[in-house]
Formats: sequence, structure tokens, C-alpha cells
Amino acid sequence: MKKLNTVLMIALGLFFVTASVSAAGEAVEVGVAWVGKSGMPKRIIKGFDQTIRKLAPNIKIEYQKELASSDELAKVVDRWEKTKKGMVILRSNGAKWIAKNPPAIPAFIGGCNHPVQLGVLKNMQAPEGRITGVTYALPVETQFEIFKAILPNLKSLLLLLEEGHPSNTINQEETKAICSTMGIRYHDKICSSTQDAVAAVAEFKGKVSAILLGSNRLVYDNAPNIVSAAGKVPVLSYLPKPVEAGALGGFLADDIKLGRMLAESVADVLIKGKAVRDVPVKADPDPIFTVNVRTAEKLGIEIPFHILKKARVIEN
Repeated sequence: MKKLNTVLMIALGLFFVTASVSAAGEAVEVGVAWVGKSGMPKRIIKGFDQTIRKLAPNIKIEYQKELASSDELAKVVDRWEKTKKGMVILRSNGAKWIAKNPPAIPAFIGGCNHPVQLGVLKNMQAPEGRITGVTYALPVETQFEIFKAILPNLKSLLLLLEEGHPSNTINQEETKAICSTMGIRYHDKICSSTQDAVAAVAEFKGKVSAILLGSNRLVYDNAPNIVSAAGKVPVLSYLPKPVEAGALGGFLADDIKLGRMLAESVADVLIKGKAVRDVPVKADPDPIFTVNVRTAEKLGIEIPFHILKKARVIEN
């Protein structure tokens, strides 16, 4: 009998060890989707794939790429909520959709603008509900450190914004706060047309040290007109594209790096068991500064070498 008990104990022990190994190696199914064609999700997925395979090799991913509409996304999400442990929804349109349709499983956003501006979250540091992820929006502190380094006499600025744009409040609050901290006089103008933007520049030309373009389409698309109207006043930007049109400098988040960070968040929640509220929305802590050296030469501005050697250089 004693020998039989020993055999049973060994058998039970082997059973529980086998069961635990099976559970540990059990596939965790995750869906990844986005609506519309864009190069950004592909770059994010490149970094995501590289990292998730290392952190969580038992995660099994189903991709639904470049869906034609939000209706298609809705059908995919409905299925995933019944079959997956979590999902990754990319691009700003996907982030806004998931905010209007609160998920039943953890959802991770990426390739999107500021989640608070988009109405997805109220607190990026302690996300409420089941949504967290990454954003290409950048901390203003990081950006202004570089702005101040290339324009040491930056004493005042004009922030240009588009009338009715959802990013205005965040742009205003964050820019005003950092200007107060750095001792920079702050002004802003809300514009509804190209004429408004050019008129605002004319009004403040010679009265401010720099003009800053907010993260909205009106000033983004009218960068050439604004730069031309500004003359010798440096034009800075919260986005990199205007730099190609003659603005002095702007910032670009590293999409591949954000993909790696997104994978870390997915692993934290779905593998390590962290609560979503304990996994903050992440931004690129070391974004790429884009500088137009031709514009710098025209303005007589010398870009510090330690900035220039790490920057993405535009020469047109």
C-alpha cells in the first residue's frame, strides 16, 4: 500500500507539472487591425513583431490589415471579443472608433495622435477602462529643450492653430505651460483660413522671437505661405512635414521604436497580468529632430553640433 501511495503521488506530481507547462505554453491569441492604407502601421508592426516574439513567443497574432471601413473593423472586433485575449487597433481613426465602442477585452492603440485630444482617454498615466498603448504625440518639454537650444534668445512666440480643431486645447495648455516655465511670452491665434494664418503672422512679425505651428491640418498645409510671410522670423513646428516646406525645425517620433514599446505594453497586460491602468500610454522619449539647414543658413542660425549630428537633415 505504501508503495502504491508513492506511485500515485509521483503520477499526480507529473500530471500537475505537465499541466502547468501546458498552461504556460498555451497560445495567447491577439488581433491586430487598422482601417485604410498607411505606411505608419507597417513600420509600427515591424518593431512590434521583433519585440513580441522575444517577450512572449506564445502569443499568436491574427492580422486584419488595411480594412476598408469602420464597419469592417466593427465586425472584426466583434469576433475578436469572443475569441481573443486582447487586440491592437492602429491609426487615429481606429483609436477614435474604439473610444466610441468600449472594448470587452484589453485594447492597445498605436500609430495615433494624442489619446486625450482624440477623446480616447482622460489620463495617459493611469488609463481608465481597457485601453492603453502608444502615441506618436510628443511631450512639449522634449521639443522645447531643442527649440531653446537652437534659438537661445527665444523670448516670445506665436502659436498658430486651426479653428475648431480638437487638438487646440491640448496645444494651448501645454505650450502655455512650458512657455511659463521657460520664461517665454506666449501668444496664440486661431485661424479659419490661409488668409487668417498669413494675417496673424503679419500682425506679430517683429513682435515675437518665433512662430510655432500647431498640430493641425490648416497650418500644416499652409506652411509654405506662413514661412514666406514670416520672413526672418524662425518658424518651428510640432510636426516634421512643414520643415520640408521651409520651417526651421520639427519633430518626428520613431514608429519602429513605438512598435517595440507597444509590444512591451501588450506583454505587460496579457502575459505578466498587469492591470491596464498600471500600464501608461507611452510616447517616444527620444524623438528625431528634423532641421532644414538651408533655412538655418538664410536666417543666420547656427545649429549646435550635438543636435545636428543626431538630426534628420533637410537641405531644400
